[in-house]
Amino acid sequence: MILSFSVFREKIESGEKRQTIRKFSPRQWKIAQNAKKYQLYWHNPRNGGTLIKEVERSKEPELIQFCQYDSFVGKDNRFKRVINTVIDANTGDAIPMFKLAKDDGFENDFDMWDWFYQEYCEQMFQEKFIVYRW
Repeated sequence: MILSFSVFREKIESGEKRQTIRKFSPRQWKIAQNAKKYQLYWHNPRNGGTLIKEVERSKEPELIQFCQYDSFVGKDNRFKRVINTVIDANTGDAIPMFKLAKDDGFENDFDMWDWFYQEYCEQMFQEKFIVYRW
């Protein structure tokens, strides 16, 4: 399976980046479940991208969802705060966001959250995403 990248090349080469998160599509999900190896390309190979390396899949692909909800705290629940979380789309279990972010090449979970929000805006909360790990 081909996965192309335009960021984090050094982290892919060094092994610091060990996964990627991509928007779910039924076609990609089917391909992901059958793939045993990933070919990691710097830019799309159809447009002259170059192979960074070929890697073995380390875990089954996972479906996740980004969630955001309000939590009220303080005396009489007067103070509202926003809680961000990522869940396993199949089980509903929370996924440790910091580890998810670090494995994906981000410095922390805030950077990951900001990147996905800039890329997908509010739509990120309605979508599912596939996590590919190597």
